[in-house]
Parts: sequence; C-alpha cells; structure tokens
Amino acid sequence: MKVVKQKKRASSNARLTGVEAALQRAALRAREIAAQTGTPLVIYKNGKIVKLMISPKQATNSSKK
Repeated sequence: MKVVKQKKRASSNARLTGVEAALQRAALRAREIAAQTGTPLVIYKNGKIVKLMISPKQATNSSKK
C-alpha cells in the first residue's frame, strides 16, 4: 500500500492543530488491526468503497514511510 507524504501546513484554526497527525495514526492503527485479525481494510478510493487484505508485512512497511 502506497502512503503519500504531504507537506506540513500551518493551520489557521487552533482546533485543527494535530488533526492530520491524529488521522494518520488512526489509519496506521487500522492497517495494523486489519493485518493482525485477517480482516479487510475498507477504504474509499476513486469514488468507490474498496476492501483490501493487508498482510502483516504491509502494515509494518507503511509505518516506516
């Protein structure tokens, strides 16, 4: 699974500070749980809902990027 890195942006709203990082942590945790339990990871891609099977290796590799 390809993980796209984005440039850091300054938030104009103090409430939004840290939201992007929190969402990335949640996505990583979802990949880890899917790999551990052998359940599909459900994502929204190109306007469609897609179920992906994630191997433990894929979940681990995505955390290093």
